[in-house]
Amino acid sequence: MSAAARAVIAWCLVLAVSGCAGWPRSFSARPCCVDTKLRVRRQPIAWHLFDVTVLEPIEQVFHLGRISRKLLGVPIRALNLRDGGVGDSAFFINRDPVQLTSEDVRWGPSRPDDLPVAPLTITKPKVEGKTAGFFVTDAKGRRYLVKLDPVDSPELLSGAEVVTSKLLYALGYHVPSYEVVSFDPAQLRIGDGVQARGADGEMHPFDAKRLTALMTPRLRSGRVRAVASRILDGEILGPARFKRFRDCAEVRALRVAYAWLNNIDAKDHNSLLVWDGTKTVGYLIDFGTSLGADAGLGGPKQSCAGWTYVVDFKEASLELLTLGRHRPVCDAAHGAVSPSVGFFSEHVDPDHWKPYVPNRAFTAMTDADAEWMAQRMARLSREQIAAAVSAAQYSRPEDAAYLVETLDARRTAIVQHYLDDEVAEARAR
Repeated sequence: MSAAARAVIAWCLVLAVSGCAGWPRSFSARPCCVDTKLRVRRQPIAWHLFDVTVLEPIEQVFHLGRISRKLLGVPIRALNLRDGGVGDSAFFINRDPVQLTSEDVRWGPSRPDDLPVAPLTITKPKVEGKTAGFFVTDAKGRRYLVKLDPVDSPELLSGAEVVTSKLLYALGYHVPSYEVVSFDPAQLRIGDGVQARGADGEMHPFDAKRLTALMTPRLRSGRVRAVASRILDGEILGPARFKRFRDCAEVRALRVAYAWLNNIDAKDHNSLLVWDGTKTVGYLIDFGTSLGADAGLGGPKQSCAGWTYVVDFKEASLELLTLGRHRPVCDAAHGAVSPSVGFFSEHVDPDHWKPYVPNRAFTAMTDADAEWMAQRMARLSREQIAAAVSAAQYSRPEDAAYLVETLDARRTAIVQHYLDDEVAEARAR
């Protein structure tokens, strides 16, 4: 080997060893805890998607420390994964899933008295896009975000939001309260001066006519079903930058949990940092693209959801090089199970699962991070999964039964993928 080659390898090793210290860290002495109020620079969603899809891959090419370690097979270990465990952090509470009762899982962070009390006063409507809804204040002065199901897919969005939030809570993550609600449109009031953007792009008064247009196609036996998320207490700072937390095991391993739930919308904007007066708490939010739902499409997922990025340069290049013969591996097991369940099957490949845009924390995940999450998933019982599904209040028992069966099958496949069978069985006990 030439002297020049030895020098290059030596330099790569130096960069590899120092790579873990190469990015700015704002954590306290407790790894991945944030005891200060973070300053959040809000990115428009369109710019964020361009950033993570185009700019960040280019940036990674010049991150020699991480590139060197990857080439040498020495991945950067998580800051807070010690002796196979992770302590409390900004996004995570180290609760033991085994200690949670089925009732604990069914309610998650909610309590029965968290449900909104009528009448509900609309303070800000959301009528654009595929997911309609509105911010409301209930009779007790509490604030909620209420989201409506797609007209042709009753229970789809609301069910996915509720089930996924309960299971993520059981795994230890901070999530807001999500609960299914059913109300008579007569229980809604429109606040003073409320406006909404019209088809012309301009703001117009939001009146009873526009409210009726939202409610009427969704009426079932005189009531409308929705999901209500109580607005979090504390000072809302804005979305987290996942790459800022990319060396935290619980944020990296969220990829495994999201693969289980097929929650493909893992962009920064589906997280929220909140200052509670003593520390910054990270919440995971917006689960309308989990399970068989796709809030962006306003209906069921497509078969390639979870298998390719929306803009997937690797797949596009392979298709180009093979003159169109290459096709991405997708889940072609079947179509939508029902309007309420959507497209959700037991077929899962955790190593190749992808959200719809790249997530820097997910790509930093190591085998140790994934095994830690698989161990936590193995400790969830089928009864706990059923409790989470029961919170969605599906009108058809067969829909609820299908989801329990499919979630259990996907969980088993992931646990067996990352853990030895004996270890998986022992952890489950």
